[in-house]
Amino acid sequence: MKAIRLHKRGGPEQLVYEDAPKPELSPGDVLIRVHATGITPTELTWDETYSNCDGSERLPTIPGHEVSGVVESVADDVSDVSIGAEVYALTSFCRNGGAAEYVAMNRLLRLPRIIPPPEIPWRA
Repeated sequence: MKAIRLHKRGGPEQLVYEDAPKPELSPGDVLIRVHATGITPTELTWDETYSNCDGSERLPTIPGHEVSGVVESVADDVSDVSIGAEVYALTSFCRNGGAAEYVAMNRLLRLPRIIPPPEIPWRA
């Protein structure tokens, strides 16, 4: 897959668009095909951007923790969301983010259905 990654700490000048391994699912995870993400300027300065959940260094790292997309696959123990569901989420900061084609995560919400407003007749 393609991803935007950082190989060392720094600002936007350190962002590199390149090939990266597709995330593997852990228990409770869902694999999202990312449609949109955001990289906030300050997240590039946070220690969490460069650290795993156990505190060890994570380089290269993928930023972008606000994501929306479609469920591509689910871990065997996941039953509350199905493949094809449109979702949005805030990923864990101690895992790779969503500035990639795919992101694995375990906390997400389904996108609400947008109901079009009733048709209003035009009045001149």
